[in-house]
Amino acid sequence: MDTKILNARKKELLDAQEKMLRNATESKVALSVADEATFTNMTSELDSINISLARAAAIDKGRAEVGLPREAAVIANSTASKFYAMGGYHTATPMANATPEYVTGFWQSLRSKADHERFLIQNASLGEAGTAAAGGALVPIQTDPSIRALQVEETIARSLSRVITTQMNLQLPYQSALTVSALKPESNSTGTNAFAQNAPTFATTTLSAYVVGDSVYASWELLQDSKAASDFVTMDLQRSIRVKEENLFVNGTGVSQPQGYLGNATTATGPSITAGAATLGINPILDTIGSLNRAWYVGASFLASRQEFNRLLKAQMAANQYQTYVTFDPDGSARILGYPVAFSGEMPTYVASPATTGSWLFGNFQAYACIGDRDDSNIRIKVLDQVAALNGQTVILGYRRTDQRILLGQAVVQLNTNG
Repeated sequence: MDTKILNARKKELLDAQEKMLRNATESKVALSVADEATFTNMTSELDSINISLARAAAIDKGRAEVGLPREAAVIANSTASKFYAMGGYHTATPMANATPEYVTGFWQSLRSKADHERFLIQNASLGEAGTAAAGGALVPIQTDPSIRALQVEETIARSLSRVITTQMNLQLPYQSALTVSALKPESNSTGTNAFAQNAPTFATTTLSAYVVGDSVYASWELLQDSKAASDFVTMDLQRSIRVKEENLFVNGTGVSQPQGYLGNATTATGPSITAGAATLGINPILDTIGSLNRAWYVGASFLASRQEFNRLLKAQMAANQYQTYVTFDPDGSARILGYPVAFSGEMPTYVASPATTGSWLFGNFQAYACIGDRDDSNIRIKVLDQVAALNGQTVILGYRRTDQRILLGQAVVQLNTNG
């Protein structure tokens, strides 16, 4: 289960859906029957990918908790074993992730000369696909020096939150209750009346620094012979760190990790919303906008997954709503009622079965959340050439120390979608 491949396919599907919906919106026509079927099939595949990604994340979390490696490695077992094949007993060091059945089956395929020849010689004629002697050794091979990277999910939290640098843990003060004025009756001969005493209250939250990173072991031979390998590994480390940070900045619990957006905002309310949740459409979106304190309209934006945004466009078409609720800038970026829409691959998407709730956020994220990077915001890349030198390997390590805290919950409202 390669999450990079799944995310690449997810982006292809979302781009295709968005293109279909934009074309229909601009033409002010509903999707054809064939387009509806194609869109539905894409949605089903997206739901399946989302479930697979969630399972992969759960497995990754579980492995991290018990200290297991995230990838299965072929590591030799120190205990030799004997097995019977090709007319006699043999001693071999089996691989930790090669089953005894596989080992036995492999050697049994060589138990006779006829089987041995069938295994090694596919075709006696000369050709590229044959053995080296049959012509394979004559064909030159060159590898393209460029390495095509898999697509990773969209990350946006660092562009939305306020980002500062810290030298140590920092206490961030914020106002927890407003000053409340009251009418004061006039003081006269019948008595005195004092002013109300409703002072503001304050609280603090600690902006700490948690390490997010990974390490990659690469052989000296690979790094010498492939000049692109070291640059690619460095870029891929940076991508992996940004993706993990995005997950924490959106979903983090705040306990021994950054505090995420979801679950800390004001709950959206309105006629089309029940207990903070609604069937997605323009009415709940309008109610969500109306739920935000007007002081935070300046600099406000939407945050959702691209799949949720496409569902909104689809819902508009189904209701024959071609008003300019949703517009697109010349660069392709989207707006809802003039407010920009940001996309994150970590924002949840509604899935009917098994039931998964989607979410939308709207508000001023600069006031809502603060990211603190220790010393600076650079991702540190360290090349360790001594740690695994006896194995002929260089360790390429990347990390960033960061944290996020929510300051003003009223600056953002959250809408959950259950249909």
